[in-house]
Amino acid sequence: MGILFNRKAVGCSLLVFIKGRELIVLDVLSEGLLTEEEKLKRNGLLARKPYIAKKLANISAMEARGEISPIIRLEKSYLCNFQCTHCSAEYYMDRHLDKVLHVTDDRKKIDIAKIKDISKEADELGLARFVITGGEPLVMRDLDEVVAAIDPEKHYVIVDTNGWFLDDDKAKHLKSIGVEKIQLSLDSLVEEEHDDFRNKPGSYKRVMRAIDSTVNAGLNLLLSTVLIRGQPKTQAFLDLCQFATDRNVGLYVSYAKPTGSCTDHPEFVITKEDADILRQLESKYKVFTHMTPSYGSFKGCITVKGIITVTSTGEITPCPYIDFSIGNLYENSLKEILDRGMRNPWLGPHRPDCLIGEDPKFIKIHTEKTTGAKHLPLPWGQGFSGDDSLID
Repeated sequence: MGILFNRKAVGCSLLVFIKGRELIVLDVLSEGLLTEEEKLKRNGLLARKPYIAKKLANISAMEARGEISPIIRLEKSYLCNFQCTHCSAEYYMDRHLDKVLHVTDDRKKIDIAKIKDISKEADELGLARFVITGGEPLVMRDLDEVVAAIDPEKHYVIVDTNGWFLDDDKAKHLKSIGVEKIQLSLDSLVEEEHDDFRNKPGSYKRVMRAIDSTVNAGLNLLLSTVLIRGQPKTQAFLDLCQFATDRNVGLYVSYAKPTGSCTDHPEFVITKEDADILRQLESKYKVFTHMTPSYGSFKGCITVKGIITVTSTGEITPCPYIDFSIGNLYENSLKEILDRGMRNPWLGPHRPDCLIGEDPKFIKIHTEKTTGAKHLPLPWGQGFSGDDSLID
């Protein structure tokens, strides 16, 4: 049994956890950095998984020292039962390579052993969060093995799903193997609109069921939606924001960007006005984006600093929507790749705008280099390189 108590200090809250003979002091919950709800969740996690709680608590201190603590998105498989209109991963999928490009992907794929290596490296760097995504994680036959390889006693594990297969039994099972949070895709409270956007009749009913199953299983819940041009001005989007807020659930809003399937739908790509309106809505609703300040800091564009993606071939991209690699884990260590990314002039310096969503110069470069490419992401040297410069 552990004993948990708070000790108030000037401007901060010290969490002290006694487990056996071990005294763990966390000076993380600086007042004003976390909401009361977040503090309660952290307290619960501290009681169940003190090692992970300590790492999460240390994020703000790491950033104050100039270190980074990115979320690791793991894309072991791109198999998916949906074919969403906006999918950023569509061009990575075997069905696209086979039916559209008529090629096969013979590159070396990551396996369970490699995921264990990634987990170990991440832990040594103080990183704490993994998101299992794809593709659709719940169609992966080895999902349990992937969760175990990440090690849910050392990392906070999130599963990003469309919800189709998430019923009560599945949610309870995910909880039992160590998953902490479910991220569910919900694009509209209008059933037909959601189903059309996801190209899957019945998907709205399934995701609403999945919301209930997630909550009933005691898993943390995050809703996510893709924002398309003009949508922030609509009542339907405001209703979605209100739905999340009324249920005290965060709504993560991802911008439609000119990558993946959206390259065939330029009318989806948001404008600066859309982004500005959304930022205003953050003060009224429980909504946020990748640009929203977190852990008491405003990172701006979170490339490398706040997020990375590990693809099925071991490439690391600095953003889910940027199809340029900053290194391959079969060639370099995780630390070497992160350091390389932070040295890159596009990625390392603070920038207040979204690189792939709002920077016309970078969008043009990205589009020109990825158009016609058979295999994504482009490896280091073909997309990003050591010769990159922000000066023409």
